[in-house]
Amino acid sequence: MKPVSIVFGFFLVAAAIYIGSPFATAWGIREAVRNGDSNYLATAIEWPTVRETLKPSIARIALNLPDTNADPAASNGLWTRFKAYWGQSAVDSVVEKYVTPEGLPQLFTLRTKYRDLVGSDADEAKTTPILERIQRAWARVKRAEFTSPTSFEIDMEDKYDPTRIYLGKLELRSVGWKLTELRVKFLTTANTAVQKFSTIE
Repeated sequence: MKPVSIVFGFFLVAAAIYIGSPFATAWGIREAVRNGDSNYLATAIEWPTVRETLKPSIARIALNLPDTNADPAASNGLWTRFKAYWGQSAVDSVVEKYVTPEGLPQLFTLRTKYRDLVGSDADEAKTTPILERIQRAWARVKRAEFTSPTSFEIDMEDKYDPTRIYLGKLELRSVGWKLTELRVKFLTTANTAVQKFSTIE
């Protein structure tokens, strides 16, 4: 019986490592952005595909474009098409410049300085225990699931804007899990109201 128990224990440990590894990679990316670890970001993220999947979301934010998934007819307006046509190239240039191992930490630093300037909470990473930070981050996870043995998706709410959801996809490579896609989804007012009502209940 003892060899069977050893083998069973081994598989339990292997399963725990397998299940936990994409979460560890996602947390590692978060911390690398915060701490400016461009070397880790260079290896943990497939930058060309992340940039391509992120461009439409950034364009929608920067150009105030409608959500075509929620309202396909909204993209037919002349002004909307004009902004999308002329503004997309500018957005693409910004994404290519800043969505890089060196650029993302710079953007995080600018965001932190802005929030300090307008009186937001100070950087909690300096004062909050690591386990509490992990618990707070996990509370903002809306969905986390394996879509295949080598693919994992995680949807996470923005810390400062609950209507903004980050949709990340990680894929298992020979060197480990890597972030391969990143999108931003915006909840509608109706969805937000339903969520708040459900929370109250």
